[in-house]
Amino acid sequence: MKNLKVEVVEIISRCGAGHKVGDHFFIRGEGLLEIPEGKKVCLYALNSLFPFLTAKQRQDELPEDDWIAETEILTCPDPRGLKFRVTVLD
Repeated sequence: MKNLKVEVVEIISRCGAGHKVGDHFFIRGEGLLEIPEGKKVCLYALNSLFPFLTAKQRQDELPEDDWIAETEILTCPDPRGLKFRVTVLD
């Protein structure tokens, strides 16, 4: 399974959890969440990202025309919240 970096790239209007542009975390191997020391991750945003992150880790197993491989920007569940960039690391 692919390692992923998830990074805040835009705050649309607000972030109740206090995230800042540049905040990030990693999904490693088979479901390990790695958060840099002293940082935090909003549980609500993380919960909304989980289905995509699982598919993104396995994008090589999906059909060539699947939208997962070409998608990298996602939003948190608050429509005025954050945009995240999901980057495959390997």
